[in-house]
Amino acid sequence: LAVGRISKDPSLDLGHRLDYVVLQEECETSRALVRFIDFGKLSSAFIGPLNPGFCEVATLLGENWNKAIFSWMCINYKLDSTIHYPTFTRTLPSPTRILFTIMKYFQWAHVGIIASREDIWMDTANKLASALRNQGLPVGIVTSVHKGEKGIEDTWNEIKKVDGIKIILLCMHSVLIGGEEQATLLKKALEMGLADGRYVFVPYDTLLYSLPYQNNSFSIFDNDTKLQEAYDAVLTVTLESGERTFYDALREAKESGEIIRDLEATEVSPLFGTIYDAIYFMAMAIDSARRKRVRISGANIAEHTKNFSFSGFSQWVATDSCGKGLSNYVILDTDGHGNQLFPTHLLDMSSDSVKSLSQAIHFPSGAPPKPDSSCWFDPDVLCTGG
Repeated sequence: LAVGRISKDPSLDLGHRLDYVVLQEECETSRALVRFIDFGKLSSAFIGPLNPGFCEVATLLGENWNKAIFSWMCINYKLDSTIHYPTFTRTLPSPTRILFTIMKYFQWAHVGIIASREDIWMDTANKLASALRNQGLPVGIVTSVHKGEKGIEDTWNEIKKVDGIKIILLCMHSVLIGGEEQATLLKKALEMGLADGRYVFVPYDTLLYSLPYQNNSFSIFDNDTKLQEAYDAVLTVTLESGERTFYDALREAKESGEIIRDLEATEVSPLFGTIYDAIYFMAMAIDSARRKRVRISGANIAEHTKNFSFSGFSQWVATDSCGKGLSNYVILDTDGHGNQLFPTHLLDMSSDSVKSLSQAIHFPSGAPPKPDSSCWFDPDVLCTGG
């Protein structure tokens, strides 16, 4: 869809016909890296990789091949150095930056991270922990979901042993788009009395796409009061929907005959929109480089991702003078009943600030977890004495 629209877009001058090949990324990190080395001959630029575990190596290979890498999933903080990684660019604001902005606003510094057992999620959790620690935040525990009901109980018992945790990041598929493991994990937390408001649970993967929340109900909550109650302790952070939601944009593309697959909008992962935007983002960078009459190379394309804006799949995509993403995010909450999510706060990424909206957050205990010392969020002050 993106490549088809780019080829018809009169405002873009790419000098080449854009084509794509879908490269299957292996699930195991080591095998994925070996496959990636084989891809060097197949493409002129890459959208990906999906596994943060080999982002740094993939980016070094991209630099060696002089091919740009456009990624929304790589959270490795070292990649933000354009001097060391000149061919790497982010198509969305860094998830770490979003989480840090929220944590600073609520003053929740102490973090725990729980990941699915698959390599991609374990690697995400470990890279996320190192990126947050690089910001000076105390990450108390990084663990994976153990197998079986007893295993899930053990996972929560590990979390309970760590003092002071306020926010727990869940690196796995969101329950809202079919992540059964997250549903089981949250319901077990409720059963063990841990969804009482002492922790705030934040799903990680909704940061990577625009979850349709306006006028949308989530059937996963229907007839499942336990999940409704458990989800009351969850704050969902996602890309702000524009004038139309992801589902609206998908329906429009189907009605215009651009998408011929007979799929209901709710059967398609909103990650589709993120991938579409990443491809368009790359086309904008090539166009920008050509307008400045520079040679089209990996480093030059990555360099020309500054100060542009375009209409993405379902929201506006823009970057600042440093190439940082300016897409806004929202914090969504439920009231412990029903099947809808309501926006409570807007994250303005142009100023890294949080604004409260008309709806307040509904905390299970009626109050948020106690704030941590502000010294954690001040780079010039060392936290001492707890």
